[in-house]
Amino acid sequence: MQHLAPVDPRVTLMLDLADRAGTVAMRHFQSDALVVESKADDSPVTAADREIETLLREGICAAFPADAILGEEHGEIAGTSGWRWVLDPIDGTVSFAAGVPLFGTLIALEHGDEVVAGICAFPALCERLWAVRGAGAWWERTDLAGVRSRVAARVRRCTRLRDALITTTGLEYFESAGATDALVRVARGCRKIRGWSDCYGIALVATGRIDASVEPVMRPWDSGPFPVIFAEAGGVFTDWHGKPDIRGGSAIACHPDLHGELLRAVQPIASHAASKANS
Repeated sequence: MQHLAPVDPRVTLMLDLADRAGTVAMRHFQSDALVVESKADDSPVTAADREIETLLREGICAAFPADAILGEEHGEIAGTSGWRWVLDPIDGTVSFAAGVPLFGTLIALEHGDEVVAGICAFPALCERLWAVRGAGAWWERTDLAGVRSRVAARVRRCTRLRDALITTTGLEYFESAGATDALVRVARGCRKIRGWSDCYGIALVATGRIDASVEPVMRPWDSGPFPVIFAEAGGVFTDWHGKPDIRGGSAIACHPDLHGELLRAVQPIASHAASKANS
């Protein structure tokens, strides 16, 4: 297992790039000039998505030219160092395009197939959540005076689905994955379900504000930083088969004591949902 120090040059770069990405995002956010296009899979994209990913790639290539990069907008380039960066320039483009501040930039750093560092940054909320394997997970907030404070990110303990406050993105994702039955089981079984979407909903779990997030459709860049963030925050982030794999096509994020019950709630259709998500 590869470990990095919080002051490792790659971690320093990851944190800096997240801040620089936020500056670009806020220049476009709530702009009357923002144009939203549709990609081949009918998902939205804006000039901000592309500009941010280009910025991230240029920063990585300048500092670590032998590292591989996988990004949502510009694909994958191979590397020779054993390190891979996984990028989502704007996770929650629907929110971003609508002028809703619940969007973030996701950066993950893999060594081999293990995510060893990652960040989820919310520039419109002045928050960021990041972790390094073996060195903790941190929730940082910046006040109106520009002062950044930091506390340890911790998942709150919930042991029963019937007591849980759960979030998910939307019905359309369950429908596209053939997983509407899972949504019904989870919604009926939990205390409350809400639609705080995308990376923001998952970050709410990692910072102990809600109990779980359940997502039937996830790409590697959607999941990127969360396995290490949850591992360091005392939680669990897996696909619907219980594997901490950012390529599993789905996600459950919660406290370990709740994980088994959530898996049982989705697993009757997990195989079908995963195959649909990765098709």
